Order: sequence, then C-alpha cells, then structure tokens
Amino acid sequence: MNLLKSQPLPFTSMPDRYWWETLWSDPRQILVTLGLKPGFSVLDLGCGYGHFTIPAARLVSPAPVVGIEIDRPILEEAHQNSSALTNCSWLNEDILALKSLSLNKFDFVMMHSTFHGLADPIKLVQDITALLKPNGFFSVINWSPIPREETIWLDMPRGPKTEVRIHPNKLISTVLSASKDQLLPVQIIQLPPYHYGVNFQFN
Repeated sequence: MNLLKSQPLPFTSMPDRYWWETLWSDPRQILVTLGLKPGFSVLDLGCGYGHFTIPAARLVSPAPVVGIEIDRPILEEAHQNSSALTNCSWLNEDILALKSLSLNKFDFVMMHSTFHGLADPIKLVQDITALLKPNGFFSVINWSPIPREETIWLDMPRGPKTEVRIHPNKLISTVLSASKDQLLPVQIIQLPPYHYGVNFQFN
C-alpha cells in the first residue's frame, strides 16, 4: 500500500513509550472496562506501538484486529511486537483517509488520546460510522479537560495543551451531530488518573 504524505494530527504525538506504559499498566483491563468482548472485530485508529491493539487482539481472537498508524517506524515496532498473533494486521496510513481504505466493517472502533487533534471531527466521525457494523461501538479515550500543569506523571506535565482538551459533553455533542444521532452515547467512564472514556453505539 502506498504511504500517504499526510502529517500527524496537530497537538498529538506518540508519547515516550516508557511513561505511556507506566500510565496504562493494564491495557487489557481498560479494554474490558470499555466493553470490548471476545469475538469483536476491532479497528484501532492511531494505534502507535500497539499498546492497546495487541491486548485487544489477544482478547478477541480469532476475530480480526487492524491497527492504523501514520508513523512508519512506530508501526513497524508494533508489527514486531505482535509477530506471534495471527489475527492482528497493521496499516501505515492516515486516519483522515479512512474512506480511501478498503476495510471490512467492525464491531469496535477505538481512538485513544487523538480526538482533540482533529481539524474536522465531523468528517472522521462520518467515516467511522460507515465502518461500523449494526450495533457496533465507537470508543473514545481522551485527556480530561483539566490544566496540563495538573496532569503530572513521572515528575512532568503530560498530554496536550490545556486549551485543546475536550470536555465529555462537547465530544458527545460533536459525535451526535456528525453521525446524525446514529451514534448514541451508552457509557461515560472516568479512567484515572487523567483520562475519560465515552462509548457510542451505532443504531
């Protein structure tokens, strides 16, 4: 597949792997909390090193899991880390070009710490809606809308700038508007210490 010339989303970047893994020390449990179940097919948008993608593949096996990431060296590392899995595949693509990809429909589409960087969230949500199976889920994890200087991890402030963080209510209204009420919020949870999650179901 040809590589796209797009750049990573503004206000987003792949965190240093060490502190990211200490912040999310049990990704499988996070996925279970978000409602991921065995047998679900999964699409992970902006999957990075596969920190959530790989546990998802183990949880849902033998159902297919696809991770999409624009940063090729990071994606290659994810690919290496998943070499023992037969149901996990990787695409070096831009999540903003989902409509150009030939993908099967999914039970569960997830996006982690990325939604705040979208210049056109309406379009992406519409593309995601087209990729979901009936009753499928769109799961979003975001940094909580608190000052960046308060989100300290390993002695440093982490996450995006305070002004671009999104309140759950704004995220919900954006997704509702973009999907024309086809994606309805069914779960809002706090993910300590600094994140929240919202699950939408396609109707």
